[in-house]
Amino acid sequence: MINVPLFYVHGNHDTIYTHHPPEGCDSIEDRIVTFKGYRFLGLGGTMKYSGRPHQYTEREMEKRIRKLKRQIRKHNGFDILVTHAPAFGIGDGKDLCHTGFKSFLTLMDEYSPKYMFHGHMHLNYGRIERIQQYKNTTIINCYDHYIIDI
Repeated sequence: MINVPLFYVHGNHDTIYTHHPPEGCDSIEDRIVTFKGYRFLGLGGTMKYSGRPHQYTEREMEKRIRKLKRQIRKHNGFDILVTHAPAFGIGDGKDLCHTGFKSFLTLMDEYSPKYMFHGHMHLNYGRIERIQQYKNTTIINCYDHYIIDI
């Protein structure tokens, strides 16, 4: 529909993408991709609650992030953090499935990206704010869709 790439990360229900990724879309899972000068870092998945694919403990997410440190240094940081789950305490839920990752807070503290885009928390779950601020990072819940001019 539009002449730009469509980047994605895995959600907790995206098990079919392992064998049949969405056509015309580019996974940025566990890597940095640069487009028009913006550096996107992708980390999909949610907190581990049932042991299915794309679910991680806090320690497992920390390990994924440690593996990305070389890429992050090579790209001199990143501008936009793209995740499925929210950060802990910022638009997340109280149950394990919807709890955010503390390691995302550490990542934002260390690299201060301009934006964090996440999904997972459907806005019809209750009183959830779409846009929040964490230090220098604007966090946007992109549930369903959200258009931003950067």
